[in-house]
Amino acid sequence: MALDIDLSGLSSNQTVTDLCYAILQRAGEPLHYRRIAELLVQVKPLETKTPENSVYSRMLLDRKARFVRVDAGVFALRGSTTGVEYEVAQSPQESDRRVRTPLFPPYNEVRLLLPVLDGQPRANVTGYLAQIASLRGTPQEPRDWTSPDEWIPERLSGDEKALAEAIWSRSGQQVNPRHIKGHWYLANGYDLLSVDEHGVLRLTELGEDFIENPSGETTQMLDRQEGLIRLLSIVAERGPGKRGDLLPEWSRYLQAVSNFNSDSTFKATLRRRLVNLVDRELVVRGGITYQITQAGLDYLAETGIDALTSTLPQETSKAPDELHQLYELASRQRQAVREQLRATLLEMDPYQFEDLVRRLLEEMGYEDVRTTTPANDKGVDVVGNIEVGITAVREVVQVKRHRRNIQRPVLDALRGSLHRFGAVRGTIINTSGFSKGTRDAAFEPGAAPITLIDGERLVELLIEHQLGVRKKTIDILELDETTLVSEEEEEQP
Repeated sequence: MALDIDLSGLSSNQTVTDLCYAILQRAGEPLHYRRIAELLVQVKPLETKTPENSVYSRMLLDRKARFVRVDAGVFALRGSTTGVEYEVAQSPQESDRRVRTPLFPPYNEVRLLLPVLDGQPRANVTGYLAQIASLRGTPQEPRDWTSPDEWIPERLSGDEKALAEAIWSRSGQQVNPRHIKGHWYLANGYDLLSVDEHGVLRLTELGEDFIENPSGETTQMLDRQEGLIRLLSIVAERGPGKRGDLLPEWSRYLQAVSNFNSDSTFKATLRRRLVNLVDRELVVRGGITYQITQAGLDYLAETGIDALTSTLPQETSKAPDELHQLYELASRQRQAVREQLRATLLEMDPYQFEDLVRRLLEEMGYEDVRTTTPANDKGVDVVGNIEVGITAVREVVQVKRHRRNIQRPVLDALRGSLHRFGAVRGTIINTSGFSKGTRDAAFEPGAAPITLIDGERLVELLIEHQLGVRKKTIDILELDETTLVSEEEEEQP
């Protein structure tokens, strides 16, 4: 590795990635990102406590794709002949991918897992993953992995058993050792762990920053690289919405920046990244709909990037403040309408409210839905049939416009009335909420299930099926200079 590199002629007015490019060019060989950062700050001091992380992320996400990660933490210039010996570590095609991690994990689980893997022989970890993969069940004989305390001693032994027990116990029983493959992909693919000369895994500076700073540079780099920033902006623009509402735009994004190309993969990557964002409270899930939170809006503003291209703020003009203001205005307007709708429900005529629930059930796919006769309803207000698999199931619904929580006797009374209507399950809809005892009894073992829909969930269902609200679309224009030039012109020298 070059020790003395001539930095004369380099200027602090150059961008970070241009300086990284010049340093690698003058070195004439691949360099570790820490060495590049050490040289770069002599020319352009960075306003961050972790310049190494900034350099790493800039090269990884360079819009001009001038860099190749040829080994753990080691970068070369794309197409350089000096880095040939490293090319087996990662092909250019692999390096080109932006969104690339399958089985994308929640970050909080990765933060718990990294200290456990720190100090483990790499061979033990890869051997463990291979052993777990070989223990798959079959459709005829599926395996239950829900209780690590049971399956670890039954199915593992030796080093594999010791590692699984360490993961389970040291994570506070929050990381199921059966499901760490995605965690490993993320840690290994982004140098959160490195391998020392003895083949032992060690936490890197990136890994330490990821653990200690949940909203720090390393986390933001991962979010940019793996499309979570873009997905957050999609939720801001399209939400509240179901995964199906978010999928078309997410799929177009993946087609542009990844090697994923199947509908099933598009859906899986969307689902797992939404789980990540919900876990971090940047997105909130209500039933089957997703909506950005104020924390999510603040995070979008903080990152200050073009979410479509995932470029960094130091290397492109900052995303217009107006766009984030529009997101916030839309979020506040949606919340105001939700509150108005809920207030309206509380003031509705009781019979109109029951009829509204009847229409909601019809929109949700129920058939033969009818309201009951008030004189002999037995506590049941609406009855309908719903297809569950290949079977039609009758369900009874009781509706309450209460400002207080429903108590358990109401649930017990409804459950006792099921047989009068030939129903196998029931639902209670209340404009307020439910006591803990009511919630605990809803799915009591051996008893008929009773679904509980509180005021928040009722409002979400009404909005989802556009009862009491109308959705209006406002188009937001975004400059795309690439469409101003034809492909033929771009190919000309």
